[in-house]
Amino acid sequence: MYDVETTKKKDRLLIIGGGAVGLALATSVTRHGNYAITVFSSDSHAAYSQCGMPFVISGEIGDFNSLILRKKEFFEEMGIDLRLNTTVDSIDLEDRSVYANGEKYHFDKLVIATGSRPAIPDNLRPGSQLENVFTLRTLVDGMRIDRALESAGSVVVIGGGGIGVELALASAKKGSRTLLVNRGESLLSHNIDPDMADIVQEYLGSMGVDVLTGHEPRSINGHERVESVSIGEEEFPADVVIICTGVIPETWLASETGIEIGATGGIIVNEHLQVMTAHGHDPDVYCGGECAQLQNLVTGMPMLGQLASTARRMAGVIRDNLVSGPAAFGPIVNPWVSAIGDLQVGNVGITTREARQHGIRIVSGLATGTTRADYYPGPTRIFIKLLFSDRKLVGAQVIGGEGVKERIDGLALAIRKNTTLDDILSTETCYTPPLSMLVDPLVFAAQGALKKTSWSKK
Repeated sequence: MYDVETTKKKDRLLIIGGGAVGLALATSVTRHGNYAITVFSSDSHAAYSQCGMPFVISGEIGDFNSLILRKKEFFEEMGIDLRLNTTVDSIDLEDRSVYANGEKYHFDKLVIATGSRPAIPDNLRPGSQLENVFTLRTLVDGMRIDRALESAGSVVVIGGGGIGVELALASAKKGSRTLLVNRGESLLSHNIDPDMADIVQEYLGSMGVDVLTGHEPRSINGHERVESVSIGEEEFPADVVIICTGVIPETWLASETGIEIGATGGIIVNEHLQVMTAHGHDPDVYCGGECAQLQNLVTGMPMLGQLASTARRMAGVIRDNLVSGPAAFGPIVNPWVSAIGDLQVGNVGITTREARQHGIRIVSGLATGTTRADYYPGPTRIFIKLLFSDRKLVGAQVIGGEGVKERIDGLALAIRKNTTLDDILSTETCYTPPLSMLVDPLVFAAQGALKKTSWSKK
């Protein structure tokens, strides 16, 4: 620990939130800056991978301890005062202080990284209090779900987003009769188009997951312990229910402080990730992670960035502004990938639904192929969908058994660089039988879009 005389010379940095932004920022600033740092976290564990929890439940990862990246002692040895199980009650911007557990802490710089909380529909709230009804946010949540699934005969997962799909498959792998119910007509609707979602739904069915789309549960039923879920006029038995109906930015603390909240429900920040108040942007108060409102590069509209990779980049920008600055965080294209059993699913940019919502005219091309030469052992099918507007690439979706993440990364850069349909048609791709087809399906997808558009040269 630092002695008192050394600490007095340091500016006081308070960080509210011990997730992907908070602890990454604390360690990086400690290495490169000169701050006395206190981190407040309502969680009972320090640094761990939230994204890995479904894969412990499915049995792909041995235990939850494997997800713990750093223990509290690691941060203490660095001189970081990490307060676990601690909720900040209020922020006083005029006094430059926060209150937590009845104590007052002054700051020179403040970072709000409070993340999100599960969004539970109002009609499901009474039933959400029953035993064996869960949401998944913390490591403790994951452990409880894992224990409950060990003896569950029937499981209902509510919500067909990324986490819901991963957990439904994990449940089926454990041998439980599993129903995945989604109010939308297609799964993963925030990430992929319905024609691509059909591939995922067919795969889930082959793995033993019953999928019910276009239905919204009316209630979760039981006496003390969950017994069933009412969907339409039917009751589906359930020993375990997992609610995966999205998340809401955790912004009540900022809102009560007078920090401005945007249309998405996230905290408004400028390019330096500084918050906005009635007096303008506060140069000493930053915000990052799921609670911050960002800008979509394609639509120009506000959006939430709910990816760990985005959070880590935001932590780097805040670090630079605190230590060396100035640094800016620009609009995002939000590349996303998920491993659903043997199926990899990824997207970047906008979907067809988002294009319609924002009045963007698009032309799409869809192609199928294999990830290796057909004669080489172990090829898997791959599906690529590309979306173009004004001849520029604005969205991409890829599903396959391998090679999805790499393609999405490349397509994310392509969107940022205003890559055109012609660029992709003339792109050079490498080839070797164990890794690819002679002509990458990406080119076939672009050719499919070309056939649909009047832009084609006669």
